Amino acid sequence: MCGINLYIQFTKQDNNASQFLRRMNHAIQHRGPDAQDIKHSNNVCMGHVRLSIIDIDAGQQPMWSNDQRWLISYNGEIYNYKQLRQQLKQQGLQFRTQSDTEVILNLFQTEGIQCLQKLRGMFAFSIYDKQTGTTFVVRDRQGIKPLFYSHNDSFFIASSECKGIFASGLVEPKLNRSSVASFFKYQFSISPNSLFEQINELAPGHYLKIDSTNQITTYQYWDLHFPNEGDYESLDESYWLTQFEIEFDTACKLHTVADVPIASYLSGGIDSSETTYYLKQHSKKNIKSFSIHLCNPNSDESYAYKPVAEHLNIQNIELHLHDERSQGYINDFANALYHLEQPQRLAVDIPHFLLSDLVQQHQTKVVFSGDGADEIFGGYDCYRQDLMRITGNQMQSLEERQNLYRNEYTQYFAPIHMEMLLQLHEHKQQEKVKKCFGTYPAWFDFWHILDNDVKTLFKPDLYKLYLSDHQMRHLASHLKPNISHWHVLNQSLYLEAKMRLPGWILHKSDRLSMAHGVEARVPFLDHKLVEFCARIPPQFKLNGMDEKYLLKQLAKKHLPTIPGDYKKRGFYTPIREWFDPKHNEFEEYLSLAALQQSGFFNEIEVKKLQNDLFTRPLPQTLDDIYIQMRNEWMFLLILSTQILFSQFELKKAPCFNDI
Repeated sequence: MCGINLYIQFTKQDNNASQFLRRMNHAIQHRGPDAQDIKHSNNVCMGHVRLSIIDIDAGQQPMWSNDQRWLISYNGEIYNYKQLRQQLKQQGLQFRTQSDTEVILNLFQTEGIQCLQKLRGMFAFSIYDKQTGTTFVVRDRQGIKPLFYSHNDSFFIASSECKGIFASGLVEPKLNRSSVASFFKYQFSISPNSLFEQINELAPGHYLKIDSTNQITTYQYWDLHFPNEGDYESLDESYWLTQFEIEFDTACKLHTVADVPIASYLSGGIDSSETTYYLKQHSKKNIKSFSIHLCNPNSDESYAYKPVAEHLNIQNIELHLHDERSQGYINDFANALYHLEQPQRLAVDIPHFLLSDLVQQHQTKVVFSGDGADEIFGGYDCYRQDLMRITGNQMQSLEERQNLYRNEYTQYFAPIHMEMLLQLHEHKQQEKVKKCFGTYPAWFDFWHILDNDVKTLFKPDLYKLYLSDHQMRHLASHLKPNISHWHVLNQSLYLEAKMRLPGWILHKSDRLSMAHGVEARVPFLDHKLVEFCARIPPQFKLNGMDEKYLLKQLAKKHLPTIPGDYKKRGFYTPIREWFDPKHNEFEEYLSLAALQQSGFFNEIEVKKLQNDLFTRPLPQTLDDIYIQMRNEWMFLLILSTQILFSQFELKKAPCFNDI
């Protein structure tokens, strides 16, 4: 696991290329603290920072092929590289190393870009063909590994992180106002946009080709497909459970390929518990697990992960976080945001950021993560909520629908939220949504929770961008033709795979772990397993109101009984306790001058929101909890946007120190 950088000069060979790459490597050195190097040929210059996991002694990059034709800078893991290596050796190809990097090089030499179909893993890489002058820039199918790029008439530049591009000095950092507005609605970047102007993110399952004439073309090499509604190979639960167990076991076993020990993140949820179980089954050594122990009993999950660790007889190392922590949490939040390069509406990034630091302190480089299970099995509240919408559509009158929402689902959602849903689920409104997306996305209702808040807190130009929503409309227009014949749950799961999964879940997983040189592996997102799960009939994913049904059936074989029976629960971190305005923690970012300088938010309304959040009585009812949640989301989004503005537009971040 590593970080990669690429610079291609279009107009003439640039004597400063190596200097650009040196600064870029330095900016993302946290991704690869073990080694770094630069290589260039003609007008192409590649950089690499290395986290040594496979072939520690001889896998240095950038790497030339044996014939000196191909040059690669690669970030990721190819889990089937040993099988591919054996096949290539049988064809007569020679290897100097034991690395998966050289497997990609030799595979490209024999099969060209079509070799991507054979790679099973997570990856982002650039590869240059010296003979034709062509460069390929590639990202894995799910978007597990990041790849950002920018270009103009003079150059093309790419990096694992936006800060790598900014460190070159060739692109000025400026927050994209449309992207800022989008984060308040969707919580993720909308492909191919990033938070910044002039910088795009390569979409999952795509590659760029830059030819010798500097023509840049984008291609899609993989997509996720679901069966047409009713066209399932079996409706027998035992058939799917047996097949799923085989596929999941295979994916987990492949993910244990490494020349260093592998540990596990363990939250006590069913996802991380199952991946930890399989890691132990396929590990030849005793494994460690790492967990977050929040000392606030209202947030703590130790009741869930401790029984799992004991049941599996594995070492469990805890990160203890106290509400009364003397140094507070604002600096950790700012550091996490520097690595995330995205506004956030939750403070969960802080413990995850600190947990990866703890993993690194224990001399561990690789961890299993349970990320991805919710996205392939429909594990979120929104899927249950969408089932409620579909049931409501069968009601004969509005009164019947109102009775259904206000009486049948009160254990799931606050009354205030129910009233919002009744408005959003009005027939004409649903038809407008379906016209845009080709379906009613399960996440649609959650996207609109802050609509009334932004109306007063945004400056008029930002609110106008929020309403226009052109980034999402553009993406939706490309996705909706693909989904028309699928079950409504699968339609939403497909959109999830193209939107929130790479834009938020995997983005956070990569950034918060790699910030401390830790590689997070996600067995649930092995592309063969994802393709298999797409074929599973919807009722074995969401069974009534029971989410991740098939996964739960499998887990009964492996895991102990715990309170809550592995029911999906959100990981909550305190806000009022962790951020104390009495200590002027926010002044640098939320002062009148700071808010005026960024120009995003109404200064007086921000102060009102801050005061309300920190002085409102503790919640007593579901409505109280809902209002506090909404205030926290809005406050943290504003705070994180202001922090990112300070770090990048005002160039206070470390990546600018070397320019």
